[in-house]
Amino acid sequence: MSLITDLKTITPKYGHKVCRGSVDIHEHEAKATVTKVTWSNSDFNCIDTQMIKDSTSFFEICKAPDIFRKDCDGIVLFEHSGKKYMFLTELKSGFSTQFLYKAKTQLVASFIKANMLLHMLPSYQQEDYIVKGFIVSHSPTDDFLTTLHQATSLPYNSRQRQEYSLAIRLLIDNRKTKSTTLRAADFTCIHSLPLGQRGIFPKMDLHFIEVPSDQSSITLDIHDYI
Repeated sequence: MSLITDLKTITPKYGHKVCRGSVDIHEHEAKATVTKVTWSNSDFNCIDTQMIKDSTSFFEICKAPDIFRKDCDGIVLFEHSGKKYMFLTELKSGFSTQFLYKAKTQLVASFIKANMLLHMLPSYQQEDYIVKGFIVSHSPTDDFLTTLHQATSLPYNSRQRQEYSLAIRLLIDNRKTKSTTLRAADFTCIHSLPLGQRGIFPKMDLHFIEVPSDQSSITLDIHDYI
């Protein structure tokens, strides 16, 4: 897997690695109740997310838009049946429309920064990858689900309505799969950014993964999401 070799050569400080069979993605916050996701049944190119987090200081110095100061918990790349995938994962403890919306923003922010760095490598071509994002959290309550349609009474362009609308897409409109396909136009946080065609994905499948309330971790099989 030359991509990891190339990354180690250019950024030797970071712990990029190949994880064979499975890979763990951790949430390290002390009060977190969802602390680990294990992806299984592939060999994974694991990007050291500390490299992405460290790039944030550059954007802070440049006074870049807030989107460049956010990160997700894990980025893995792998191949299956001749196709290449990039999975971005964000763990959240608890549940709220605000958490969902923030997690979506963290996923796209990490993609933009990782994509920018990976474009230095001869072994990486963005158009080769199918991009999928995963928000992993405890389940919403039944009472919460019954209030989701309140979004229709909120101002059309309000942040709160956007938060509710994302929850409706994931939990009501697609309640069986708890997934939806998002395109660049669905990310208001990047509308004002002059990103080139290779700066952002053409689309990203977004999945909401529920962790049982009595558990702090979950194992996911890539075959269920490709």
